[in-house]
Amino acid sequence: MSFTLLLTDGAVRDLDEIYGYIALYDAPPKAKYVLDQIEGVFSRLSKFRERGAHPKELPALEIREYREIYFKPYRIICRVIG
Repeated sequence: MSFTLLLTDGAVRDLDEIYGYIALYDAPPKAKYVLDQIEGVFSRLSKFRERGAHPKELPALEIREYREIYFKPYRIICRVIG
């Protein structure tokens, strides 16, 4: 079963900035590779929404609806609803 994954405006901006930075300071093909890998993480999240761990700073605040997955050096945080 697949779940819907929605990106916030801030997440879209972050992805644009990541791509732009890598394309400018390294190479556009590497920037595309990084975004493709992050999109792969999104794809896996849409199938396994409980994947990942709770961000270490949130359980102390009794917030448990968020998960984090790493595509180093990037940390992807998602909120699981329903």
